[in-house]
Amino acid sequence: MKIFRYITLTLLPVMFLACDNFEENEYIIYPEGETAETTPITKTQDYQTVMLEDYTGWKCTNCPAAASLLSDLQSKYGEKLIAMSVHAGWFATPADANNNLDLRTAYGEKWNTEFGLSAYPIGVINRLNNGSSKGVQKDDWDNRINTLLSTTKHTLNINLGATKKDNQFIVSTQVQSLEDIDFTTLISVVVVESGIHGIQHNSDAAYGTTPEIEDYTFNHVLRSNGRIDLLLKNAMHKDETIAKNYSVNIDPSWKTENCKIVVFITNASTGEIIQSNEIEIK
Repeated sequence: MKIFRYITLTLLPVMFLACDNFEENEYIIYPEGETAETTPITKTQDYQTVMLEDYTGWKCTNCPAAASLLSDLQSKYGEKLIAMSVHAGWFATPADANNNLDLRTAYGEKWNTEFGLSAYPIGVINRLNNGSSKGVQKDDWDNRINTLLSTTKHTLNINLGATKKDNQFIVSTQVQSLEDIDFTTLISVVVVESGIHGIQHNSDAAYGTTPEIEDYTFNHVLRSNGRIDLLLKNAMHKDETIAKNYSVNIDPSWKTENCKIVVFITNASTGEIIQSNEIEIK
């Protein structure tokens, strides 16, 4: 943009209007987390999903059994089940005994406290309340997921595109409303990584009698640097589509080829997740 320093005040408006040519990204200020960068939509959605957050940690001896169950449930429900493993709380605190591998995130610690979780493994399903907390014991996961998929009204679709560009993931979203929605919705865009190897305490007979698995594989682990609880819309009309793009900084320690983007939309008043989706990085 050209700057003219030696012009009188009376001529300034004329010169400004005549000579100033703005590029679009010079005057559009995007909210935090959003970006002008776009990538093609490659995954569309026309079904309701349920999101299961598995709160876990390397010192939790019963957590391998929960992770194994989660894998079975993913095979059973396919794309209708969105999974995220959240390492949080005392059981996830790193130490010399696990080579100081730290899979905690600020988001995970925040949610762990807000949801009233204390004993692991524990699941949170669509962030619905379950008595005094949001925690659901693993033996109840299958029944809860099946019930929600059978009874939850399908009100939104989340169509996604995701790509890696330099040191960022660029995520394009198209949120389609199938019904009128009269409450404020928030959108979160986070990274999960699979194939992380480390030490895991264990009491699962499937892994033998060893109390410690030295080369355990952690999957769909919540990573840092995501975008959470960003405003989507104060209200939506039926058949409305909202298109937004987000950037997420890549941590050098991540193996990006093992990463996925998880996007979920919550009711701002209740915190309940009303729809979710995930996509691999292209």
